[in-house]
Amino acid sequence: MTYEMEKEIHEQPKVLKNLIEKYVTKENKISFNLPKGIKKLTFIASGSSYHCAGIVAKLFREFANIKASFEYASEFYISKNIFIENNTLYIFISQSGETFDTVESLKKVKEFGGKTMCVTNCINSSLWNMCDYKILSEAGEEKSIASTKALSAQLLCLYLIMLEFIETKGHDITQELISIKKLPTFIEKYLSNTTQIKLAAKELSKNKNIVLIGSKYYYSAAKEGALKIKETSYIDANAYPQGEFLHGHMAILNNKPALVAICVEETKESMKLVLNRLFQDYTFPLILVCNKNTLFKNALTIEIGTTNNIYNIFATVITFQMLAFEIAIKLGRNVDKPLGLNKVVK
Repeated sequence: MTYEMEKEIHEQPKVLKNLIEKYVTKENKISFNLPKGIKKLTFIASGSSYHCAGIVAKLFREFANIKASFEYASEFYISKNIFIENNTLYIFISQSGETFDTVESLKKVKEFGGKTMCVTNCINSSLWNMCDYKILSEAGEEKSIASTKALSAQLLCLYLIMLEFIETKGHDITQELISIKKLPTFIEKYLSNTTQIKLAAKELSKNKNIVLIGSKYYYSAAKEGALKIKETSYIDANAYPQGEFLHGHMAILNNKPALVAICVEETKESMKLVLNRLFQDYTFPLILVCNKNTLFKNALTIEIGTTNNIYNIFATVITFQMLAFEIAIKLGRNVDKPLGLNKVVK
């Protein structure tokens, strides 16, 4: 049987390649129209797009040295007071460009005169028509309810926006652009062998509860992974920052959930401390999503196989897409049309 979700997951290398060819010139220049004088960014989105915002906001802070925050659209548009600043760019992210609470949030920012940008998959959508600046993510039609290729396309567009902001500060981004041009090939190769993911999915499908932990941008990636698992398999999956998990949250390990830990090179030592602390008091199935497992040999391991930070982020997000798909299939779920779920649009 052919599943739209699986098909769309495997379309991602092509989607990323086409976006790079569209927005990055052969001379390694990015062809976006960005506003001048921006000192702060506020990302507003819902669902998977919100998790995308969480990833890129932390990238902007760490690598572009720009203040960046992210808000749930559903919370933002019902706020009594919002504080618009002239040097702030409000970026709205939506696959459809019609997500109800995201559109309502945009209307509120426009009402108070804020600078606006959208990243959307749909030209001539409400977001597209209303925003001052606009970027088309061009993932193509996404038929499965669980967003996959649209999310990766958004993530790439926002990463390129970050690089362009860095360049405006006088920094050379040539090497970053040379590297990102190789991303589609890396993802294609990574998706060519999903044996480890299928083994992990078999283990996870036995559990009624799953905990995912990660830090920095990988916490938002973990939240996206939890959402994907919930959407497709209906398992109660929840994500936590890896260090914060020790502050009371770890008591849920008494219920014997499986634990998925994102353990890339830059967070390996801190993750080792967290997991060692957990193993002092609890026994649980452990799945590591990592560059290479040198910490816990008894853990089921999904090895991404690179130390490139940006490649790791994309591969981690795609890993969780495949995990969610494989778990749902093993449980006999309608993976393309999960019970009760629809796109929340106007």
